[in-house]
Amino acid sequence: MIILDANVVSELLRPAPSPAVEAWLAAQDGGTVFFTAIGEAELRLGVAILPTGQRRTSLAEAIDAMLEEDFRDRILPFDTAAAQAYAAIAADRRAAGRPISQ
Repeated sequence: MIILDANVVSELLRPAPSPAVEAWLAAQDGGTVFFTAIGEAELRLGVAILPTGQRRTSLAEAIDAMLEEDFRDRILPFDTAAAQAYAAIAADRRAAGRPISQ
């Protein structure tokens, strides 16, 4: 399983995405690539704070299409189990002197 960060998905939405990012993603088995509900929220916030206009509308439509076409049934929720796992992992890393940046 590969979980993409919102920055990677955002790069793919650019008018001219990085060829390296596109090549890396193309080399992955599509069924193993996932996105998260938190990442989706980050993308949608980025669009929501843009001024009203064609760019905002186009990006919102591109996000909707990408999530529906490329990540259908592969957007991971952030639920209670995920919150508990995050807390345990973050605490363990902090105790090991390698905290997770927030």
